[in-house]
Amino acid sequence: MGSRGSTRTACVGRGGTRPPRGAPPGNRGGTPPSQDADEGTGDLSCHFHTLSSPHSILSLTNDGAAGKVCSLARAGQCMGGELFLGLGLCTPVGISAQTSLASMRAGVVRFSETEVLDGTGEPVRASRLQLLEPSLSRTDRMIALGREALLEVTGFFSEEGMKPVPLYLGLPEAGVGAAVKRDELIKALLAVARGRLELAGMYEGGRAGFFEALVAAQTDLRTGRSGPVALVGAVDSLCDGMSLRALAAKQLHLGALNPDGRIPGEAAGFVLVARPAAARTSSREALGVLLATALGEESRPFARAVPSMAEGLTQVFRQLRGAPAMGSQRVDSVLACQPGESFWSTEFSRAYLRNAALMPEPLRFQVAGEGLGDCGGGAGPVMLGAALFPSARQQREASRALLYGSADGGRIGACVVGTSPVS
Repeated sequence: MGSRGSTRTACVGRGGTRPPRGAPPGNRGGTPPSQDADEGTGDLSCHFHTLSSPHSILSLTNDGAAGKVCSLARAGQCMGGELFLGLGLCTPVGISAQTSLASMRAGVVRFSETEVLDGTGEPVRASRLQLLEPSLSRTDRMIALGREALLEVTGFFSEEGMKPVPLYLGLPEAGVGAAVKRDELIKALLAVARGRLELAGMYEGGRAGFFEALVAAQTDLRTGRSGPVALVGAVDSLCDGMSLRALAAKQLHLGALNPDGRIPGEAAGFVLVARPAAARTSSREALGVLLATALGEESRPFARAVPSMAEGLTQVFRQLRGAPAMGSQRVDSVLACQPGESFWSTEFSRAYLRNAALMPEPLRFQVAGEGLGDCGGGAGPVMLGAALFPSARQQREASRALLYGSADGGRIGACVVGTSPVS
């Protein structure tokens, strides 16, 4: 795992990454060494020292390519897919979508030892945003992360001059980490938008929560229950002291007692999703198109501590294969919201082999846990960003990416997104 050998250093530029144990062949090799990406400066909230975020996602660049110049509005109409018009992220490796994705491509990590000790007296490692005070509660960390990610997309609301935009929010699953004060979190996030945002639903599905929120937004957009645009997001943190102690007590963290454990992480992200017709009247370029979605549940989940047969993930992949927009085409890459534990790579391997016709050849497979740790429910929008803004080599032609998230409790969500080549 990318977490081995972590030290107290707050910023580590990795010379390469390797796939989790048990991953199917085709993902060997690794990323070339790169210099660390800058995190940015400015001001955010009382929880940060000094931070700010860009307010326009149009400044998002990808290996020197300014923005995404594409014709996805027409593609979305042809395939009936909703369009992504804006993206905001906040992660341990960057306080905006631009810096987060650039840092991820460069192999930057923020794995460091915390003040919490495990049963052997060793510090528990975590992937924390270093600009947040370690003493903050889980709810306060989620509020700070969510505010910063939300600031990147709030400019769209005033541009459109529309009614309040519905918010579909993915949240942590119950039983993993400290309790979250949902009312306090929602109130703080809605305050950022100053009346231009209204809560449409909360989805406590952990790593599947973002996909559950995306499916709900897609349904409302297609049935007319919402306006032309919806905001879909997710936020989570497992880096507060109480959550770290809970994970250590269950021996879920990476350490001497569990060499196959996870490194807790945190992240938040929001994406604007619109009907194809709405993109024609928007000043923003479409970032990508939503081609297919699927939800499911695993009968033998991680939380039961029994070997996974991957029946739930297999069925979810089959749903994606049968989506009208997919036809008989393969996806070009797979992005997983999972930690680096072997349980998840075994689960994927089984579902992959049963759906080989859908999978890329050779396999291109990216796991959130390799660079960000276990971001829980916050991993979904981050991996969506990685899919919408791939490497320079990948963006030369249209591509399709499969994203999925499997929660400890068994809930599973997935989608396929398409992008056009940068011109």
